[in-house]
Amino acid sequence: MLKVAPVELVRREADLLLQLSYPKPDQSYAESTLSCIEELGVEGVELAKEGRLRILGKGFRNIVVCGLMRRERVAIKVRRQDYGHKDAWREAYMLERANSLGIGPRLLGQKGQVIVMSLVEGTDLTSWLLTYNPSREAAIKVLIEMATQCHRLDEAMIDHGELSDASKHVILSQNHPTIIDFGSASFSTRPKNLTSIINYIYSAQLEMVRQRLGLAKVGFELLRRYKEAFSSEDFLEILTEMGLLGK
Repeated sequence: MLKVAPVELVRREADLLLQLSYPKPDQSYAESTLSCIEELGVEGVELAKEGRLRILGKGFRNIVVCGLMRRERVAIKVRRQDYGHKDAWREAYMLERANSLGIGPRLLGQKGQVIVMSLVEGTDLTSWLLTYNPSREAAIKVLIEMATQCHRLDEAMIDHGELSDASKHVILSQNHPTIIDFGSASFSTRPKNLTSIINYIYSAQLEMVRQRLGLAKVGFELLRRYKEAFSSEDFLEILTEMGLLGK
């Protein structure tokens, strides 16, 4: 059974409160973070078995904890205490733009150093492909969906910025890929989402997966043409040349 510490309990328990300030415990920063969490409508924060806050992830910009909001488990992303840009509004805005395309976790709110979004739990894309050994049909379907999301971002001139290492930025939940972490995303006249995911697919670590799926390389000229206009026609031709769509 999940254990949830109500916001008021976190406020009273110094050991819990200071965990909201990472990596250096700072009373003022932790209190500010908790106030932002409360104002966004989060009722409580999940605890791990040992009584500490349940940390979903740690990066160079943020930590992510799990909370409860309107009876829904949510992900709470908190800027690190030592990160230079504390306000997370820009990342939240980029996620909101991605959401308008049907991409990414649902943005539920942002205030100061805190972003609240829908919780995406599952397996990273690399582990799913290498360890779970999905059927060819399932793997092809996921790669097409992943490529389609990248194409939508390209069309909208949004560059995620980190999809060449999709293992850290794509989560599979019930065989559906979700792009996460828009902290490096930006508007760009030369977005590289599709080309980044293609580079990932053709990385050395996925060689055996490519062989099993019978994927072929995409010609340089076709990729160059796609990057000029991000047309749907060129996108479909890329999928066909790779062997993801029937010729």
